[in-house]
Amino acid sequence: DWADKSGIWRQKSYKVTSSRDKPDMAFGVRELDDGSVKRVIHAAAPLQARNYVVMEVRGNLVKGDRKEVAARFPSNLFKKTAQVIVGEPTLDFKKRTNEMVLKAKQEQSDAEFKAKQAEEIRKKLMEKRAKELEKAKKKAEKERKKQEKEIKKKMAAEKKAKEEADKKDEEKKEGETENKEDEPMEKKEEAEKEEKEEEEEEEEEE
Repeated sequence: DWADKSGIWRQKSYKVTSSRDKPDMAFGVRELDDGSVKRVIHAAAPLQARNYVVMEVRGNLVKGDRKEVAARFPSNLFKKTAQVIVGEPTLDFKKRTNEMVLKAKQEQSDAEFKAKQAEEIRKKLMEKRAKELEKAKKKAEKERKKQEKEIKKKMAAEKKAKEEADKKDEEKKEGETENKEDEPMEKKEEAEKEEKEEEEEEEEEE
């Protein structure tokens, strides 16, 4: 119990063969699990001028074990008293035991209730977070589609402008080509006209 109350948690539950008189350790701490701490306490206890309660049910009932434990505490320093309590417990003991049991049950119920509340809060936070992520995802998708639409629109406008520019260039080139083709014809017509006028003048002179 003192290990549990000191904040050292038991890694495994009690075994079926375990008992309150001889509980298994299973704390995951070598010195506790192999009994080293217990041996140190047994060795140091007689050196301290204090009152001790040796809670060994089987050991205190077995003569050999009881003598071994009692021998550790010198009679000139310690008064040794043995008590064996059996039979129907008193009403006060029953009342106190019931109160302790009820208190333990209430604490367990409170702990379970708090754990349930914490789990519900955690679930709500997770759901809220999931909704926020989904909302952000939809917003990002909407923004992406909007950007794609704008890019396509811009590309279409650029393509149209390029086509119009190319068309104008082609029309300009065609116009220049026609002008070049028409220019020799005009010169030829002028030459023929001049030649005809000269012939007419010659005829008049004759």
